[in-house]
Amino acid sequence: MSRLIEQVQVIDWLGIGPADYDTDRTFDYINVENYRRGLVIFSSGVGTAGDDWNFTIRQADSVSGGNAKDADIVPEYWIKQAATNLLAVPQFTRATQTEDALISGDGDSAEQVGLLLVELDFTKLDHANGFSWLGGTATLDASGGSQYCMTTLVLYDPRYPQATALGALS
Repeated sequence: MSRLIEQVQVIDWLGIGPADYDTDRTFDYINVENYRRGLVIFSSGVGTAGDDWNFTIRQADSVSGGNAKDADIVPEYWIKQAATNLLAVPQFTRATQTEDALISGDGDSAEQVGLLLVELDFTKLDHANGFSWLGGTATLDASGGSQYCMTTLVLYDPRYPQATALGALS
């Protein structure tokens, strides 16, 4: 039996660990051509009222973000929010939307502790035109307050399961 860590790549998508998202943040471009699916895990602490977060998922044809364009591959996501402790919220709430690149927090996302999960289907990227790199941005509506967050990207369902330790950063 294989271990989970041998089947997935876990990436700190911002590259610097938990960070204050008081300014717009740009995620590193990650090569996803060797994977079919991914999971974004975003966690946020309590921040400043009105600084609700937003994500835009982007696809590009190079690690530098060349020819970047929106990746309209998000039809749903799951969220938990609580005033102070996520253990008080037993289940995630599912949000649906027309497939889009934008994921928006609700009107209370800044004032509460939050955990967001977004499943991504990389087969919907524009691979035919070389778009195998996934990146994006995270913004706060007012971008003036302090809110510590972390964004992790988990790559799974490898296209070539027999090959272990598929790199995603080069």
